[in-house]
Amino acid sequence: MAHSMKFAFAAALLAMVWSVAQTEDRGGLMAITVDDLPVAQPSWHSDQQMERITSDLLATFKKHGVRAVGFVNEGKFEHDGKVDPFRVEILKRWLDAGHELGNHGYAHLDLHRVPSDEWMADVVRGEQVTRRLVEARGGNLTYFRHPFLHTGMSVEVQTETGEFLKSRGYTVAPVTIDNSEWIYGRAYSVAYNEGHEELKRRIGEDYVRYMLEVAAFYEQQSEAIAGRPIPHVLLVHAYALNADWLDEVLSELERRGYGWISLGEALEDPVYDRAVDGWTGRGGITWLHRWAITEGIDRSVFAGEPEPPEWISELAGP
Repeated sequence: MAHSMKFAFAAALLAMVWSVAQTEDRGGLMAITVDDLPVAQPSWHSDQQMERITSDLLATFKKHGVRAVGFVNEGKFEHDGKVDPFRVEILKRWLDAGHELGNHGYAHLDLHRVPSDEWMADVVRGEQVTRRLVEARGGNLTYFRHPFLHTGMSVEVQTETGEFLKSRGYTVAPVTIDNSEWIYGRAYSVAYNEGHEELKRRIGEDYVRYMLEVAAFYEQQSEAIAGRPIPHVLLVHAYALNADWLDEVLSELERRGYGWISLGEALEDPVYDRAVDGWTGRGGITWLHRWAITEGIDRSVFAGEPEPPEWISELAGP
């Protein structure tokens, strides 16, 4: 009995090591996108903190050779009812560092909760400063990222808003590596504002673990749904969490074989031409799962997505 238990344990250990090795060897290409510029939840941060978050994020991208797209909520420019020039300067720093900017709506309105005409007006309002900054540097405001990844709960709304976005020159920015990073971001902000260094370390270390598991999961999903590895699009937010820990996430992904491409380069892959209009549900889900649902692929392949531990969710709050 003891011998059989030892054998079973050894076999399980070997299988786990083999699985990790396979995951570490299969890294591919990934585009990085960052939502909620100038920073996520600016009311939680002083100007000095926002400056540090921006500087550290941009330093991380420079270190790793990442050309990111930052998606802007222009409503976050306002402070005490007026446009804050300091927050606009943050966007200039992103552009000066060689990154792109996209529109994420003025007030981060949820298309599943407001009428489509109100939502479209918010999109237009959300491009006024950003478009001017981008075009002043000879660029184009190319990408739109739906708040909450909510793209419409009917084909009619999806068609109406999709045609509207095209008329304004936008390409919708998809996400294939969806995740609950925002929960970690909120939890980390609590520890950050309290100056709780040990708690910050615990959250950060678990965040790195979680993001590596998420990347491995969506590599498996791409094989199951697309039939091959694809150039992925990762979504994160401009949190203090990522200012402090995204460097470690990217370093670990590089050790697993990942390289970085722009969003435009990722979208050149024909996989992104696949239809997504079969998904009209409430959730903001990964494009991989939208393709699968639209094409009638068995949803059982979705099983096993990693989740943050309960203590992280409790710390993040509702």
